[in-house]
Amino acid sequence: MSLWGGVLVACLMGPGQVIFDPDELALGELRVGQNPMVRLIIRNAGSTPAKPLKLETSCGCLAAGSLPARLEPGHSAAVDLRLRTLSLPTGPHAWRARLTYAADHSKPDETREVETRLSTVVRRELEVEPAIMALSMGAGGEAETTVRVKDLRQKPLKVTGFTSTVQGLQVRHAKGEPGEQVMRVTVRGDQTGKSEGVVRLGTNDPDYPVLEVPVTVTVRARETIRVTPERLELRGLAGTTVSRLVRVERGDGLPAEILGVTGAESAGLTTRHANGNSQSPAATVRVEATVALGEKVGQVEIRLRDGTTSRIPVFLVGE
Repeated sequence: MSLWGGVLVACLMGPGQVIFDPDELALGELRVGQNPMVRLIIRNAGSTPAKPLKLETSCGCLAAGSLPARLEPGHSAAVDLRLRTLSLPTGPHAWRARLTYAADHSKPDETREVETRLSTVVRRELEVEPAIMALSMGAGGEAETTVRVKDLRQKPLKVTGFTSTVQGLQVRHAKGEPGEQVMRVTVRGDQTGKSEGVVRLGTNDPDYPVLEVPVTVTVRARETIRVTPERLELRGLAGTTVSRLVRVERGDGLPAEILGVTGAESAGLTTRHANGNSQSPAATVRVEATVALGEKVGQVEIRLRDGTTSRIPVFLVGE
């Protein structure tokens, strides 16, 4: 049976009205970078209409497609899963897909479940890093990363073009080490919120016509307080006292006036602060602790006189 064109196999876990047809699926060998469409067939073996509700998979690398709204007795429907392989290590893999359905279409609260098992063996000829991209920035800012493609075969493929499904995301070639191809990915934070999509790299290899790298872009709302650094690490020999300075700035450029700092005592920290002024608008907070052996996590909250606040995680590491 063809992996790419045929109906793929599934397994019914116990008797039920809705079943996967036929039973257990072995995908055979897959190569990293190939993203096959796995087609499952569900069949209503009962005597009343059923309502498929949701299909869950045991791995984020399997993205489920849409389900039919209703499945009549004796009827079948196809459900497609997209398998992304870039993040999979070499070797055998197995996953489960669980279908929840209402055994009576008119009673959606009375549900049943049926599972199927899929398995494959992955072979790696390409290295694509990162296999998943996550970009984050403040509103109006810009984030950048690189995607590196290395072909381990004697005759390596060539990336011939690229597109993205994320609005405003740009991809261009960059210089890399010998034997690798590098794409530089940039995006601006023009609209707050979270968006997800893929970067598609077209190649000249028919076995790998398109390499898809999932990407998530998060744009945070413009902050009224900016703290530097955004997280503190107080590291030193156990029993020694370590301190770090935090710089606090208002988003409008006016002098920052600190009303108070809380949360320090519960984490074994001490703080002292100084307000900004017209010549130097940034306020400062000195965070200090005597570190003990091991690791501890705390948090301080800085409150400005205008009512805005910012929380900073603090990591204490005694060596």
